[in-house]
Amino acid sequence: MAISTLSDVPYAEALVAGGKARMTLTYDAYLPEGPGPFPAVVLAFGGAFLRGSKEDDTYPTAGKYGPNTAQAEYCRRFAAEGFACFSIRYRLAGDEPVPGDTQVMGNHAETPLDRIAVVREILGLPPTTPEAVAQVMEAAIDDFAAAARAIAARAEEYRLDTTRMVLGGWSAGARCALYAAYGEKVPCAGIIAMSSLVQPGDIPRHLGGQGPYAPVQIICAEEDIVYLRPQPMAAQVAALRAAGVDAQHAVVLGRDHWYAAEAMTSDGVTVQGVMRAALRRFTGA
Repeated sequence: MAISTLSDVPYAEALVAGGKARMTLTYDAYLPEGPGPFPAVVLAFGGAFLRGSKEDDTYPTAGKYGPNTAQAEYCRRFAAEGFACFSIRYRLAGDEPVPGDTQVMGNHAETPLDRIAVVREILGLPPTTPEAVAQVMEAAIDDFAAAARAIAARAEEYRLDTTRMVLGGWSAGARCALYAAYGEKVPCAGIIAMSSLVQPGDIPRHLGGQGPYAPVQIICAEEDIVYLRPQPMAAQVAALRAAGVDAQHAVVLGRDHWYAAEAMTSDGVTVQGVMRAALRRFTGA
């Protein structure tokens, strides 16, 4: 299916530089041609909340097995299959963002620094604290929620069925998607979380009331970052299911955190195949 692309569409003004300036946040839209209405997919890039962009979040030298597939590339591929896709920009640590009033991460002291510390060292940045990282994450989650709502508000223009909107992303971007759905309560038909999680203490905090809750497809790799490997992610799935979430789990075989769309999973299909199946399950497409 032919697609059209809209680049750098503004969706919000957000505080940066410690509150001294504002940044225009944007997204890129990848839209199928035709009358619609189309199911929508909103994806956010990864990069430890320190790097990456809505155009490209591949890191060819980061892993042992070659570069991962960019979220923008998933947008292009799924738009060609009839999904209206959006790759969003959110604030990073270097922007010195100021989050809003809706704190969705319950215990900032539990924020994992493992990968963030490594990337900060790569970028020549000094060590940081869990609280400082959590503030950046809170701002990024705010941005994801704002982007999803802004996109839904333009449903007629983009020919969207907003009842079939899926949120997702990879690594840092997936954390934004999970917390936007469960913490910020952005309406969605499902979530695709590639190598990310909800902090265990936040599951009862956000999913302890009345459902129904958006289903989630979790993907992680055999050699992923330690706290994202199959065993801890299986525990995450179990906790989500106990809270009433339809949570599914696929493991990328023989790969680390930076896996390509073509990598094979425990479901017997590629990563892209798992994502496609989840999109169809969530949206009925």
